[in-house]
Amino acid sequence: MSLPRSRAHLEALLQARRLDGTLAGRVPATGVLSTGLPELDTTLGGGWPRGHVSEIVGPASSGRTRVLVSTLASATSRGDVAAWIDTVDRGDPAGAAAAGVRLSHVLWVRGMPLSPGVLALRPRRGDPDLTHTVVQRAIKAAHLVAQAGGFGVVALDLCDIPAFVLRQIPSSTWLRLHRAIEGRETMLVMLAAEPITRSAGGVSLRVQGRPRWEGETARSCRLAGMDCAMRVVSSRSAEGTTREVQVALAG
Repeated sequence: MSLPRSRAHLEALLQARRLDGTLAGRVPATGVLSTGLPELDTTLGGGWPRGHVSEIVGPASSGRTRVLVSTLASATSRGDVAAWIDTVDRGDPAGAAAAGVRLSHVLWVRGMPLSPGVLALRPRRGDPDLTHTVVQRAIKAAHLVAQAGGFGVVALDLCDIPAFVLRQIPSSTWLRLHRAIEGRETMLVMLAAEPITRSAGGVSLRVQGRPRWEGETARSCRLAGMDCAMRVVSSRSAEGTTREVQVALAG
């Protein structure tokens, strides 16, 4: 049997057993979901790919949460139901509503509030690891919601979780999330300070923000908004390339 034919045969077997998530090839998106930001939608080829896992990556105050809120506002205004898995209960429902999110269309899963000091602790052997516990609960909640179906957006917010904790999570955990939404109308998006995971047809969006101020004097100066430089590291329309876009976010 020739090598190409052997590979095709192996891929067929994996697909038959629904194990093809390990293959390098991509499952086509089932549609796109607008980010609510026209410039970003254009760069993404219409919006986030449904049926895939994408990620929004950036440091604190970069605008990463605003991109998510804009996406939720766009989705819920069109009648989609969304879920926000708020791992350490840092979300701002009132602020989201003011930004246009229809809270009646959002399942807000609130995790255990943990202070930055507790999150940064590296537990000694035998001591309870609260951070690991809340992360596992959040991932389980995201998986259950994704499996349930009927959601246009599922957001797993891991922004405050230290990188060393996320690196301990096995890749099989993320693969299960990929499989839960594959071929569905759901878009699952991860928020974090560093890249975590995306499906082969998903998008990795790197965000870097810069405050925009108004006023002529120090006393009258006020925050008018934020200018965000966004870098699309991967997308279904431009595989292997990096595309950049500048977006102004309202204050």
